Amino acid sequence: MIIPVLVTTIIIALFIGVSYLNKQTPAPVSASPYKVDEATCSACSNYSCAVKQQFEEER
Repeated sequence: MIIPVLVTTIIIALFIGVSYLNKQTPAPVSASPYKVDEATCSACSNYSCAVKQQFEEER
């Protein structure tokens, strides 16, 4: 009974630790989400895409 609880606790602690460390990592300067040309963006069929919504607002 104690081993499954211990394993679950370790997995949850790992997840929380990795999530915390991921938020501390700065994004690279060259990784801008809006440097996509409109022709490439129109090929996407994801209507909830923020880049596509930005192109539609600029029109």
